[in-house]
Amino acid sequence: MSISSDTSSNVTWSSKTSFLMATIGIAVGLGNIWRFPYVVGTNGGGAFVLVYILALLCFAAPIMVAELILGRQGRQDPLGTMKALVKENGANKAWHVIGWLSLLIPFIALSYYSVVAGWTVDYTAQSLLGTFNNIDSEGSKSYFQLLSGSASKSIFLLLVFISFSAFIISRGLKDGLEKCVKFLMPLLFIILVLLVIYATIAGDFAKGFNYLFSPDLSKITTDVVLAAMGQAFFSLGVGAGSVMAYGGYLSKDISIPRSVLVVSFADTLVALLAGLAIFPFVFAFGLEPSSGPGLIFETLPIAFGQVAGGQWISLLFFLLLAGAALTTALSMLECIVRYLSDKYQFSRVKSTVIAASGAAILGLGAAMSFNILSNFKPLGFINSLSSKTIFDLMDHFVANIMIPLNALLIVLFCAWVMKARVVEQEFSSAGSSLHKPWLVIIKFIAPVGVLAILFIGL
Repeated sequence: MSISSDTSSNVTWSSKTSFLMATIGIAVGLGNIWRFPYVVGTNGGGAFVLVYILALLCFAAPIMVAELILGRQGRQDPLGTMKALVKENGANKAWHVIGWLSLLIPFIALSYYSVVAGWTVDYTAQSLLGTFNNIDSEGSKSYFQLLSGSASKSIFLLLVFISFSAFIISRGLKDGLEKCVKFLMPLLFIILVLLVIYATIAGDFAKGFNYLFSPDLSKITTDVVLAAMGQAFFSLGVGAGSVMAYGGYLSKDISIPRSVLVVSFADTLVALLAGLAIFPFVFAFGLEPSSGPGLIFETLPIAFGQVAGGQWISLLFFLLLAGAALTTALSMLECIVRYLSDKYQFSRVKSTVIAASGAAILGLGAAMSFNILSNFKPLGFINSLSSKTIFDLMDHFVANIMIPLNALLIVLFCAWVMKARVVEQEFSSAGSSLHKPWLVIIKFIAPVGVLAILFIGL
């Protein structure tokens, strides 16, 4: 399956391994290593983990199957795919909104995601320089405030990260994206395992393990369930457009359900390993597991700065975080580049420059939300949004509204609009006992779950 042109609908992944690595890369991003531990910490530990795994298997994974089916059936960029499928199934053109959302979500997400990703690049460099050696709580908090509070540094890091992502994507599917994920994903897994091993030696591993795997069922509340479902969606990347875009490169001989099971397993494994690498240090040094988003950038450097060999452990950890951010960013950028290439027949390089430049310009507002524009609240006249900066609003609308809405539309289109025969063939050409249970989930169960998340997000 050689690749002759990145604008052709005949372009496919060079192997099943490449597809799995790339799709795991969508899932294994900041959602797993940055967001998962602090969400676990703020939602009751093991109780949240239990609900999260169930939500991943019962909601997120079945929706991922549906999104891949749409992508492989359409074999174009997300918007081109939806236009083709709407026409083929005689559906109302209003369904084109799935395609537009699948382009708009990664575009907006890449712009503000790259701000946080830029911080991981800085922390990797500072770990190498030994900046966090023997750092205390005040020093750690002060460093992060200085970093995020500097408009020039935040913008510089944003541009560095997006530029590097653009360089990789501009080289094409095979020579750019595939080569990168084939190298990064095994490396990231090795680093994560090394960190877990070190956590068993230098941290309070028993307490960290119990925190993750000894659920207190009394802590399972409606809020915990909804938070777990939201994290499952966020982590697996469903409804964000990247999965559909990657599905467009998927050859017919690869089983979608089996692939999704592999990706879901890898996603869950990485999230749990991240927890096992982080919480032993948190408990060993009397830090607060529920410290929220600052857990990674403000809390962990304190622990790393006090253990033997902490400089190198910190370097490995933030290198892991930066690499994970990169694999997800590549999937976002690929969506937009594929659209520009398909729609306007631009070269791969030109499409990448346009897409990356647009995301970078939009990202300026997100980067300045922590400094120059920190007091600028665009929707201050709306009570529920009055305290949100540009960055906060981007994250709120993408994560809480746009992604759940798109996921809902995807399952409804796949379950109720597409021809049943085509869906069954895409699900498994050889037939599968999982087809009927999966169909029940996406027809009746998943929509209810997604509506719940969407309702809370509003």
